[in-house]
Amino acid sequence: MGVLLLGALCLPGAGAAVQQAPAATSVAQSDAALVAHTLDARALGVTEAVLDYCATNDPVGAAKVRARLKRLTQGTSLQAQAQARGSREYRSAHDAEVDFVGKVDPHNAHRICSKAAAPNR
Repeated sequence: MGVLLLGALCLPGAGAAVQQAPAATSVAQSDAALVAHTLDARALGVTEAVLDYCATNDPVGAAKVRARLKRLTQGTSLQAQAQARGSREYRSAHDAEVDFVGKVDPHNAHRICSKAAAPNR
């Protein structure tokens, strides 16, 4: 039994070939950095649901999922995270994953937690 765990969605930065003034360039680079750290609400919902399950059933696996969550949210603001958690997409993904992992026997928790913690390929 596997878990479909989506990775963070990174949008490519805007790389215009137009020459800009130095001050405008740094602003454009900052904007591109913000775009590159867009948080995927669906991936966040799934990852946090799995983390909750693993924290109860597989503490070692939970530490690995927590590290994945840290990578997923790295570079995003607390405001962006809160906004993602408040979205319908997050709630839908979170609730569906809670339903799924709730059906997994706790003796098999290590399978769910180790696969969820593995990086996407």
